Amino acid sequence: MRIVYVVETYTEDLGYIDNVLPFALAKKGHEIHLLTCGLPPYYQFSAGHFGHLAVVRREKEIERRDGVIIHTLKFRPFGSRLLMRGLVRQLCNIRPDAVIVRSLASPMLLQVIAAKLRIGFRLFTSSGQSYSAMPENIRNGKWYERQVIISFFSRYLIGAFCSLFVNKCIASLEDGARACREFYGITSTKLCVISLGVDTKIFFPATSDSLQAERERLRNKLGITNSHVLCIWTGRMTAEKGLALLAQAIDELVAAGYPFMALFIGSGPERELLRNYGNSLVLDFMKWKDLAPYYRASDVAVWPRSISTSSLDASASGLPVIMSSSEPAKERWEGIGASYKDGDILSLKSVLLEYLDAAKRASDSAAAVSRMRSLYSWNVIAESYLNIIQG
Repeated sequence: MRIVYVVETYTEDLGYIDNVLPFALAKKGHEIHLLTCGLPPYYQFSAGHFGHLAVVRREKEIERRDGVIIHTLKFRPFGSRLLMRGLVRQLCNIRPDAVIVRSLASPMLLQVIAAKLRIGFRLFTSSGQSYSAMPENIRNGKWYERQVIISFFSRYLIGAFCSLFVNKCIASLEDGARACREFYGITSTKLCVISLGVDTKIFFPATSDSLQAERERLRNKLGITNSHVLCIWTGRMTAEKGLALLAQAIDELVAAGYPFMALFIGSGPERELLRNYGNSLVLDFMKWKDLAPYYRASDVAVWPRSISTSSLDASASGLPVIMSSSEPAKERWEGIGASYKDGDILSLKSVLLEYLDAAKRASDSAAAVSRMRSLYSWNVIAESYLNIIQG
């Protein structure tokens, strides 16, 4: 099959689905084209979260990488989003069998629909939007309130119209499917759920002597002893992630005599705040693949709030994952980690103390690795996408 993947932004060094799924599909023997523009991720807000990784790609550049043909198109702003210049023409030139668009309601998706009406192909949309991540004033607002009205016209009406031309909308979470229905007007008959994935060839536990030696070297470099329980978090350091809660919990546990340390890797507005905590290490945002040794050097992964694809990478690396009890994606931790009462530092400390037990860490680690390999590897996820696309 000739498949086109259309996404506004693409950066090789980040582990988002847009930077991984097209290559997993190419490995299945299909001709894959990725159409994008030259902007960095989260261009609407702040590329600063990604530091030097937020590069601007050259327009009109065509690059062949690992079986994927990457086209970088020109663009022009359209409100808070953008139009890809020449997108319809490019699709007509490629003449795909199927197109996947990482959007539910955008000018870019409308362009793809225009190409579909001209040359015909199967069209799929994809969304990582979760219900809980939608602004509270939209989730719980009255129908007559300003933000709810704006959301209705900018999300629901456009999404419902676009979905008329879409074969299937693929959500990453059941919670996300709910968001697609309630905020984007997509009917249940056009919805399906396929999880995000993990590259199990990059993220795996330290089971060999050489990997154990690597783990020891990195822990020594960080000043972490064998007795420490190192708790890792990675991502964009923004206020809604609850990072200060984790840092404070670690400080209080250490003050009580327990051997914990926290490791935060990323960038964002909360970065300097985290440096104020005495038992937290803060490292710069780094390439997605470079995180693997740091996961293997850690003992537990903690996401105090806001689900992340990185939690899958951590699990595949053999780490039990602790998440908020308000996180609807319970499959991310049930049986392979734990949850704490959202926002409750006493609850978080109690759960962390459970992982002082090396046997519990080992048990959850083995279960996590097995689940990631059997259910969440990108090879498995790509097969699921192909079943939908070809079906």
